[in-house]
Amino acid sequence: MSKVIQRLLTFIVAIPLLVILVWFGKWQNHLLLNIVVVMAAVLAANETQSLFKQNLAVQPRPLVLLLSFFVSATGTFCTTFNFSLEYSTFAFVFALAFIITFEIFSKKAVEEQFAKSLTRIVTSSFTLLYSSFFLTFIQRMTIWQYSKEIIVIFLLMVFMCDSVAWLFGITMGKGNRGIVKVSPNKSIVGFFGGFVGSIAIGVIASFVFPSIFDSLSRMVLLGFLTAFAAILGDLAESVMKRSAQIKDSGNIIPGRGGILDSIDSILFAAPVFYIAIQFLFNLS
Repeated sequence: MSKVIQRLLTFIVAIPLLVILVWFGKWQNHLLLNIVVVMAAVLAANETQSLFKQNLAVQPRPLVLLLSFFVSATGTFCTTFNFSLEYSTFAFVFALAFIITFEIFSKKAVEEQFAKSLTRIVTSSFTLLYSSFFLTFIQRMTIWQYSKEIIVIFLLMVFMCDSVAWLFGITMGKGNRGIVKVSPNKSIVGFFGGFVGSIAIGVIASFVFPSIFDSLSRMVLLGFLTAFAAILGDLAESVMKRSAQIKDSGNIIPGRGGILDSIDSILFAAPVFYIAIQFLFNLS
């Protein structure tokens, strides 16, 4: 089966399932979605560790995965039992402190006279930030009054940015590729398509949910900002993969690769969307 067909099947099956999960699974502040976020965070942390391990020193994988689970699971606990999501931030800070503390008493670090300790601390800290903490911004949206509408619009903006960029790129991008050296197959037309896809969702949302998204111009801006962050997220993962000299972060998703290959845009876009929508609409 060609990669194009695999990608289309993933788009046709996976995206509707996730949208249905969000729309009809609001019970306990989207408990099922929160569980999916926790699973995605742990899998993403595992793949991030694998990327770093190609040419950098890393702390024990079980430790980093456990801390990643701790940060994400704290967010799920807070949303499910109506605790302040500040505890999710506290969990992240605690995890960072634990990473440093572990290195102080690590037998391996002592034997190496702490020569690679800084690298291990940085790789573990970045893994938690990138793979877990960024995803907590989706969990933070689940407690909002219009949570299902907001999360669906967020996901559709990111998915349409990615999908329309890919479609424009393969159909009209052959003569304008290579502008971004880290991902030479990306084209100017593809980037333009990404913005078109995300902004189009914003325009549609302003007509479908006028009582929630009551400004067309602000939805256009929200779509632009979300697309910009999503594109940066895709390119950021390309930097890491190129540095590690691997093509895909994993192989668990047909036509996409690893979990990071599928959620790299979401990781960057979630905090940007969360912050932007509060400034633009104050919907929390």
